[in-house]
Amino acid sequence: MDDASIIEMLWKRDEQAITEMKNSYERLCFHVAGNILVQAEDSEECVNSAYLDVWNSIPPNRPNNLKTYLCKLVKNCALNKIKYNKAEKRASDFKVSLDELSECVPDGSNIEERMDAQQLGRLISDFLRTQPEKYRKVFVRRYWFSDSVTEIADFYGMNEKTVATYLFRVRKKLKVFLEKAGYSI
Repeated sequence: MDDASIIEMLWKRDEQAITEMKNSYERLCFHVAGNILVQAEDSEECVNSAYLDVWNSIPPNRPNNLKTYLCKLVKNCALNKIKYNKAEKRASDFKVSLDELSECVPDGSNIEERMDAQQLGRLISDFLRTQPEKYRKVFVRRYWFSDSVTEIADFYGMNEKTVATYLFRVRKKLKVFLEKAGYSI
């Protein structure tokens, strides 16, 4: 079933929409949550919470892309779960990927002082649109889906060093792009 049909079912408060959403996106949702959280139970809690959030937010919201909307809810829930669990000691690929980005995107306190998060998101999206497709896809898999370098290399049939080089180059270009936009660390 396509997203528009599922959204229409949600709009009409048809509970079958949750089943259809699970059929379409459950595996992806668990992938997103699992790359951030250690415990399978925590991932399951976040995925189920995201389904409930979708149910409660549609209507009044009518997202253009249900997949992105749902993944964002799962990711936010997982990030909140990490904060709740105070899992700072956990050496995850997610933490490593955030550390990599910290070279060009500072922590939340500076974002609030210099520009709002939506503007930063738009700048990053604008930047990514200027990058070659392969670089863009590798960047998104690493920093949105929190895939490890090994997973990305396997997914695209690339060498791990090539993936690491792509990520390094894109981060370096992103830093320059953000500095030109008046945004510095």
